[in-house]
Amino acid sequence: MDEAARTCALLLRNGALPRSELPDLDQPERRAEVEGRLAAVGLELATSAYSADVALRLSPAVTAEPGFDAASNLGLRADACALLVILWARLVLQKRTAAATRELPGQQALLEGERRAQVSGYQPQVRIETLVREFGPLLGARSHIQGLVTRLRRLGFLAGRGESVEAGPLLELGIDGERMVAFIRRGVLAEIAAGRKGAGPEPGDPGDASPSLSPAAGALAGVLARLGGEAAIGDLERETGQRRSVLRRLLRELDELGRVERTGERRATRYRLLPEDPEGVR
Repeated sequence: MDEAARTCALLLRNGALPRSELPDLDQPERRAEVEGRLAAVGLELATSAYSADVALRLSPAVTAEPGFDAASNLGLRADACALLVILWARLVLQKRTAAATRELPGQQALLEGERRAQVSGYQPQVRIETLVREFGPLLGARSHIQGLVTRLRRLGFLAGRGESVEAGPLLELGIDGERMVAFIRRGVLAEIAAGRKGAGPEPGDPGDASPSLSPAAGALAGVLARLGGEAAIGDLERETGQRRSVLRRLLRELDELGRVERTGERRATRYRLLPEDPEGVR
């Protein structure tokens, strides 16, 4: 077996490997040969300047096909994908920020050489209890979140043991970090800034502030949109993994804010997503 075929086979068997175990990829000609063979079967190398690992992913031409959605191929539902995004921001983005600034939270007073040494070995962690406390209304009970973490560990997205959750080799490589950072800067931070600038009327001043969705209700609206804009409660239950009582509460919130319309009765009940009012709910 030639070296390019061997490299491809190792990546196909393991999913992800440390760069140090694939020295051939440091040679431009050998790397080009590996990339050519992978491209012939709809794959490409997944690498990042922030990751010490190399993995494989479907090429953009393949993922453009509806039947090759990566999350669906892995069997990941909306709740698992939401947890991946949350943990990317908590684990990967923190590590990127530390690498860029050469500073760790609370350690700015260290000397330059000490900071560099600390940053190189920095491995952010988050406890499952923290996820339950902060995202339980969106992701479900502790047992459900624990199950999601266990599954994402098996797939290589997460690492760590017990309560401590760390980034696995695929968390950096399985999510387009540049697009994620751009989204956070353009969307989330812009909304926070807008909220601070227009924090609303002073006490006693009715103003004209419009009601806003809670994060959990907004996430459910996104699930409805992904299901074609209309779904039964059972569809939402399967898609999100949430209890029916939680879904009904979020649907009532969406209904009160004019974001969903209920049609039918009993088993025929369905919930239809309504267009956003640009001057109303955001």
